Amino acid sequence: MFVDCPCCGARIEVDRESGKLIEHWTKQERPKGDPLQAAVEKLKTDQAKLENWFSTAQGQMEAQKKKARERFEAEARRIAREGDTSRPPNPMDD
Repeated sequence: MFVDCPCCGARIEVDRESGKLIEHWTKQERPKGDPLQAAVEKLKTDQAKLENWFSTAQGQMEAQKKKARERFEAEARRIAREGDTSRPPNPMDD
């Protein structure tokens, strides 16, 4: 049988026949205020975190793209300068 303790407000489980305490759970403190408002606030903070993460990831991808384009253009200038027409090594030929 489950009973709410009159002293501390905790939930306890008592054996009906012997009257012995089986289990004792501490009282859960409920958050003060509107739980719906708390959920909305949590969703807003989570959304802000996601937007921050995506904008950071987008910036990193743009930086990688710029770096790759610079390397490509540098290699194209080297090939034009040296007149190198040989094929690059193919790793699958080994």
